[in-house]
Amino acid sequence: MKLYELLIIGGGASGLAAAVTAHTMGIRNIAVLERLPRVGKKILATGNGRCNLSHVPVTSADYLGSYNPGHVLDVFGDVRDFFENLGLYCRTDDQGRMYPYSMTASAVLDALRMYAGEISKFCNQRVTRLEYKHALWHAFTEQGELFKAKKVIFSAGGTVGSQFGTDGSAWHMLADLGIPLVEGRAILCPIRSDPGILKELKGIRVKGAVTLLDRGRNMQTETGEIQFTEQTVSGICVFNLACRLDSRRFADYQLQINLCPELEGAEILSRLYTCQAVRPEADCENMLSGMIQKAIVRVILRQNQIRPGMPCMNLTDEQLRHLACSLQDFRFPVLGTVNAQAQASAGGVHGLALDENLQVKSHPGLYITGEAVDVYAPCGGYQLHWAWASGSTAAKACAKN
Repeated sequence: MKLYELLIIGGGASGLAAAVTAHTMGIRNIAVLERLPRVGKKILATGNGRCNLSHVPVTSADYLGSYNPGHVLDVFGDVRDFFENLGLYCRTDDQGRMYPYSMTASAVLDALRMYAGEISKFCNQRVTRLEYKHALWHAFTEQGELFKAKKVIFSAGGTVGSQFGTDGSAWHMLADLGIPLVEGRAILCPIRSDPGILKELKGIRVKGAVTLLDRGRNMQTETGEIQFTEQTVSGICVFNLACRLDSRRFADYQLQINLCPELEGAEILSRLYTCQAVRPEADCENMLSGMIQKAIVRVILRQNQIRPGMPCMNLTDEQLRHLACSLQDFRFPVLGTVNAQAQASAGGVHGLALDENLQVKSHPGLYITGEAVDVYAPCGGYQLHWAWASGSTAAKACAKN
């Protein structure tokens, strides 16, 4: 049996932020329990190995879920200050995404681990049960260890990313305590669609705008690079739309892709007339090759019941208008998401169960951080910012109390 002032379950981004902050606030007897052989593994994979650690600016309006993160973000303050106090400097790109100055995720983990060097870290320790008795929290591990602490910060992550130690299996401990949970679901991931359409588009990348339609109603539009595989529509813009999907009714959704978002419909039609005029000997497929990749042209022509090999001069005014519409309304049914490739999950402890400092109202001394809270956001550094902010805020509250 080991007794600590503060026990942190999970050595990921929010857990390490909590450990560093708690140490800064004067708590010395801290233990981090991590189920993997080392802490911070998921940090190394973020931002394609560069660690998109925050965004400029960040506000509560950037987040979804049942918990309002406004107070937590205010308490945390400037993420630059947090990391500069650890000796890590940051840079921001022209889209507001913040990275370590070296553009390497390992620099972020090194900064956290070096500062947390005096903190006890127990790896290969999977916590299976939490109990509160005799004014102390008791954490029992799969390895037969018992850890006791006055306060516990639960930072065990969300429901995706089992290779990083986060698969949602730790949530049962919270459910056993009667803490209300929102069911976890994958977000920031590719969206599965009709293989009959996608098999011809495999490997293609296009710049465009993609809109999520819910029973025909515009839910959200994102712009950027859209990627096609044999089974999915992907890209950061698609990942962001995946946040909006209700997994119980995928059949209600469609993706609407605008291949020419910078043009009005009349401008597209004018360009089609021009292509027809300047390429009079071309077939329909090659008439459009100066605007759109041929594989996409073939699919759109087929959907409009036009043979790719038909001479373009035979296209009627009505057919050209239909093609112009199709270039801005290229539809894909939503069949599901690719959970194995998800960068994050939604769901977790319901916001009404937590106070403004992330303490469980019904269980004083127990705090929830990171993806274990029902707070989520689009790509761009928002998820990691929430991890740092929530871990740090919970630790500050532990120290003050």
